[in-house]
Amino acid sequence: MLTRYTKLVPANSPLAMGIAAGCVVVAGLVRVVLTPVIGSTTPFITMFPAVLLAAVIGGFWPGLLATGLSILATWYFFFTPNWGFGALSASDVTSIVLFMVGALLMALVATSMRRAVERLEEAQEKLLAALDASSTGTWRWDIQRNIVEWDPAMVNVFGLGVQKMPRNVEEFSALIHPDDRDCARSVIEDALRTGRTVEYEFRALLPGGEERWIYDRSRIIYDAEKRPHYMIGACLDITGRKRSEERQALLIHELNHRVKNTLATVQSLAIQTIRSSPNPEAFQSNFMARLMALSATHDLLTQTYWESTSLHDVLEAELRPHGGIDQQRIRARGESVRLKPQQALSLGMACHELATNAIKYGALSASLGHLSIDWTVDTLGNGSRELLIHWREQGGPPVAKPKRRGFGTRLIDRSIAHELGGAVEMNYASAGLECLIRIPLGDP
Repeated sequence: MLTRYTKLVPANSPLAMGIAAGCVVVAGLVRVVLTPVIGSTTPFITMFPAVLLAAVIGGFWPGLLATGLSILATWYFFFTPNWGFGALSASDVTSIVLFMVGALLMALVATSMRRAVERLEEAQEKLLAALDASSTGTWRWDIQRNIVEWDPAMVNVFGLGVQKMPRNVEEFSALIHPDDRDCARSVIEDALRTGRTVEYEFRALLPGGEERWIYDRSRIIYDAEKRPHYMIGACLDITGRKRSEERQALLIHELNHRVKNTLATVQSLAIQTIRSSPNPEAFQSNFMARLMALSATHDLLTQTYWESTSLHDVLEAELRPHGGIDQQRIRARGESVRLKPQQALSLGMACHELATNAIKYGALSASLGHLSIDWTVDTLGNGSRELLIHWREQGGPPVAKPKRRGFGTRLIDRSIAHELGGAVEMNYASAGLECLIRIPLGDP
């Protein structure tokens, strides 16, 4: 109740002064009404509560004001006949002095009490702010009466409304995931038996069906007879940490998988490149180029934590060594498409081989040649999607179908058909190479 008034009435404000004057008026009227009952003795009997209330609500100066007004009112109504400010007797002066001393002491004590309450309010607000910022809440369980008390921050930790706060252990247990209730119950029983501070984690079921991971630390408080009186504790929402741990474990597993796949890919590239290279210099050049192409796609995926990357970024990374997509000599256009890691890696290697062939023998080997890449996404009858990429070269030397399939062609087929389940169609038209790549994307 006191904290409510200290918030509503600022200390020593005009409002506080007005309340002090009102308290004295009420106290004077009450004393006048009581005169037929108690007579003219103890004229200040109702003024002490007025001074105390004025000091508690408004502070020291309103209490001092109430003291002065009380002396004037008593002098006017009770010390002189016919209501006036006449001469005072020695006993009246003594009463005024005693009242003044007592009222001033009362005002000082009430002011100290008010300041203590204000400091308590500030400490509570800081504590609640810290608890809310850290997703932490505190609770208290009266063991003898089986009453559970939560602070406001605890409500936010569990995502409940104030009206849905548990009132006893049974209601609190209903918030715990069924698979974790036995563990939480055994931990609490162990704490009651041994008196040790306990720590445990459990999943909380929110009204909307959401699960939250909660970390709890609690201890037992004993009464004078060494019996468990109540248990106090704090709950911390660790859902974010748990999800980070799960994500970290998944990433480590994915990293191990990717490292193995990458090593296998590098090993295969090295073996096939050395077989198709006429001399060590050619092997070094071809192998390093393919290794850099693989690294370029790895860099893109690393930026998104190996979740996905865009098709345009993959093409840009693979064509950057040859001038990049400038929309003049090398043009690329199509809708926004996100590729999974394996799709990006395989398609990146295929585009690298196509670009290398274009630089050596195709359109990009001629000054007036140009390359265009267009892609669309079609929805098939079963609801799945298919990515179609059209690779067209024009303006280069005449093209003829090779007499044998080189490693680059085999790498393209392996990347698209074997690893992605797609298809590659090569058209060695005299005007320039045309390549149609089909890659299943699955459901949206």
